[in-house]
Amino acid sequence: MTRLAQTLPHPRPAGLRSAGRFVLPFVLALGLCRTAWAGVDRWTPFGPGEGVLQSLVASTRGELYVTTHFAGGEIWQRPTAAAIWRWRGSGLALPQSPGVTALAIHPKNPNALWAVATGGGGTVLQSVFRSTDAGASWRKVFTGDLDFQVVQLTVAPTAHSVALFAETGRGTPRRLLRSADVGVSWTPVPGVLGPVAAAPDEPGTVYAVAASGSGVVKSGDGGKSFDAAGALPIEAGDEIRALHATHGRQAVVFASLATAGLFRSANGGGSWRRIGFVGSGPSAITSEPGDPKKIYPIHFSGLYASDRSGLGGSFRTLASFAPGLPGPGPTALVAAPGGPYFLIANDLYRFTPPRGFAPVAKTGVEAFGTAELRTSSADPSFMAIRRYTGCIRDSCNFRTLLSKDGGATFQRLGAQITPGTFADTLDLAFDPADPRRRLILLGAGFVLLRDSEANEIGRNVYSGPVRTVEIAANGTLLIGGFDGIHRSANDGAAWTPVLDAPIAPSPEHPEGGSREIVGLVANPYAPDRVIAGALEFYSALPHDPGASVLYRSADAGATWTKLRDGGGDVEFIPGAPESFYLLFGTETGTELRRSDDFGTTSTLIHTFPVSDAAGDVATDPSGSGDLYLASRLGVRRSRDGGATWEPTAGGFNPFGPYRGWIGQIQVTPDGRLIASPLDGGLFENRLSD
Repeated sequence: MTRLAQTLPHPRPAGLRSAGRFVLPFVLALGLCRTAWAGVDRWTPFGPGEGVLQSLVASTRGELYVTTHFAGGEIWQRPTAAAIWRWRGSGLALPQSPGVTALAIHPKNPNALWAVATGGGGTVLQSVFRSTDAGASWRKVFTGDLDFQVVQLTVAPTAHSVALFAETGRGTPRRLLRSADVGVSWTPVPGVLGPVAAAPDEPGTVYAVAASGSGVVKSGDGGKSFDAAGALPIEAGDEIRALHATHGRQAVVFASLATAGLFRSANGGGSWRRIGFVGSGPSAITSEPGDPKKIYPIHFSGLYASDRSGLGGSFRTLASFAPGLPGPGPTALVAAPGGPYFLIANDLYRFTPPRGFAPVAKTGVEAFGTAELRTSSADPSFMAIRRYTGCIRDSCNFRTLLSKDGGATFQRLGAQITPGTFADTLDLAFDPADPRRRLILLGAGFVLLRDSEANEIGRNVYSGPVRTVEIAANGTLLIGGFDGIHRSANDGAAWTPVLDAPIAPSPEHPEGGSREIVGLVANPYAPDRVIAGALEFYSALPHDPGASVLYRSADAGATWTKLRDGGGDVEFIPGAPESFYLLFGTETGTELRRSDDFGTTSTLIHTFPVSDAAGDVATDPSGSGDLYLASRLGVRRSRDGGATWEPTAGGFNPFGPYRGWIGQIQVTPDGRLIASPLDGGLFENRLSD
């Protein structure tokens, strides 16, 4: 949400602001590569919507597919590593919005796909859909019963067609089902469970797991029957976590055991040799379709690679993960151009309560949620996106991505502290006169000044409990957090407290209180005007959400006065240093007010009913006077300073009515309108006059 009254889980995050606005975030954005800006009166997505990225698959042609499972389910395709994502959900016509839980691609025909989706509207029945045009359209071929809850799909080529295998779980009995008629009907495979691996270049060869847990079983007839493969050292309590068969007429097969490690077979499962990872086998394994000697295993400690068909001692580390990664490790891993790519998720087979927004994507596959975007007022090609990577209980992790080409590509900001630890940037501020001079918040209590491209890490200029950063007029540095607001006019050599954290006793609160600064923003058109958002506490209760308060400064943060009690969305007005719009909720609706004396007085412009759920307002930095509103009714536009409102040209209904409720709207200095639906996603448009 963008409303400043929104409270946040502890520890409360700092606010990153877009040009000309002040927002307090709730769910933030994820960065992806793009190749083109939006067209006129046409909404273009940045990438997959927010929420759990459930499945990840890649075709032999190089397309990458992900599925989401949140308020709605979607299928997204990226044709090449440099292309933008395309929505591929046409024809998944289930009540309300579908929840796509599994996806599979024919290993020889990249146009043939199958998906499993659950209907909305309270139904839990899952249906199987088939596509013959690379996901451009879908046709339902089967609807299952209550026990048909599919978590994985596998396509195995046979001599004349394909066999499909569906693994069930998540609160229902674990079973392996088979379809010999492209998904129209399904029958149980007795005595066999997943995971399943099909040898792409050996028609009919399928590997699975004996239901007794005794080892790997193999089929030569497309899964009609299975026989035991060579013995694996499976002890009581151990289990097979992953199976993989490479391309090639003699596939190399890999089996990962939870505690015994990773095993390799070069003779079709006839015999196995341990090749490493003793004590904790990989959670997923894949190989390059064009070069099956390149093997990638992954588990909670990192991503690894071998260029020698996985022979013992040939693995090298591609990425190390910080200790304490939640869950059993990544559950989806594919090799594709620009990859490998993987997903972090909960255990596929055992039902576990969702950890807030914990299951997220990594390494190039990113889901966009409600965006918090900041664009440099000096150079709009510099953009920063800040988003959650996960919330577990009351603790949230954050990441900031920077674009220097107007959003075409984003890079992750931070510093490699140790070989296994990467500290992400938690907040970023552009200098209003020079976008290459940036103040960034890195890790817990460190603020770094980034002076030039040659000095990417910069130097430590302050140590303390910092939550938010900003650069005001004349390069003045401002930082806020549990210590209140501090100011530096000499590049961080010295800091002066300008708004205390302790609150003095008053008749209403004789014991006083404490103040936490959660957001800072300078007016991009008059950077000596700064607004701060704070939470004020007058009780010692551990879960006290605090009262939202706005403060203002007219001298680049040297002195501060209270602007108002309560939060709101502050939107500065181009060409009017003392002017801004304030959007805030009341008991009867949402008020839009305008102040032309920097908040001393304000005039009511418009009142939106509760049914509109107006949540954000944006001005056009070009000075046209147009306003844009994010609401339950989509994106709306005002040409008279907010007095009257109309739908934007073309409307906003790119993926069905459940995406129509917009949570945030932004206009970049180069004229792009960016919208974030509450149900996830980030979209841009160039509106006609």
